[in-house]
Amino acid sequence: MKSFLLIIVFLLGLLIQDEGSVEMYRVEKEDYIELHAKNSNLFPVTVELNLELEHLKPSRKLPVIDYLPANQNKKMLDLTFTDIEKGWNMRSMYRFYMGSIFAKHKDSFAYQLPFPKGETYKIDQGFGGAFSHQGDLRHSLDFNMPTGTEIYAARGGTVVMMEEKHNQGGPSEEMMEYANFITILHDDGTFADYTHLKHRGVQVSLGQEVRMGQLIGYSGATGYATGPHLHFVVKKTKRGGGFLSIPVKFTTKDGIMELQEGQSYIGY
Repeated sequence: MKSFLLIIVFLLGLLIQDEGSVEMYRVEKEDYIELHAKNSNLFPVTVELNLELEHLKPSRKLPVIDYLPANQNKKMLDLTFTDIEKGWNMRSMYRFYMGSIFAKHKDSFAYQLPFPKGETYKIDQGFGGAFSHQGDLRHSLDFNMPTGTEIYAARGGTVVMMEEKHNQGGPSEEMMEYANFITILHDDGTFADYTHLKHRGVQVSLGQEVRMGQLIGYSGATGYATGPHLHFVVKKTKRGGGFLSIPVKFTTKDGIMELQEGQSYIGY
């Protein structure tokens, strides 16, 4: 007798489009079983897979921790029958989350200031800012700028998430879900978030490839915001789901540097 029980837990860094966008399935062969995973998202996902097996031998050490590239299928492992006459039993537990935990940021990369050249904006809250830039969000930046300021990609990549339907915001955590934003996936597997964009202020589409310095949207004050500004953060996926912000440097008229809270910078 054979049985196959799946226990599925979706743990998301932000949002996987829907439960059907990542799926695990099996392919039965004559003397073994293949376990495959399919990722239908625009971004890679990390999968954690553990199995309880009877009369099956896995081809990889358990638990398996791996990543699935965007819009691809991948064989996770083979399970060989050890006694075909006795049948087999398998209990599978797995979860997926946005991004690859194996991504490594290119620390030498110099980002472009995300606003028009020649315009000057102040960092109201920098790395380690007391108001909200603590913990995993420590390496975030808030650029003080009026609603409608042009926002440019600080680094090229693929647009993998976006929202522009919201038209409300305020200094309450209850407003967090109403933020308009763009998330761009970089070639090293990290992401950049551009948040608090104005209502209908997104100028790119899902899946679009953008270059550094390309117009992507307009600033606003949607979501959890005390006033109009751009929240910018580069992040990587951490083990177990969620994200860890990354300190980055920008090209300025005075050279390549980390931006400092309270200082103003001219688009360069």
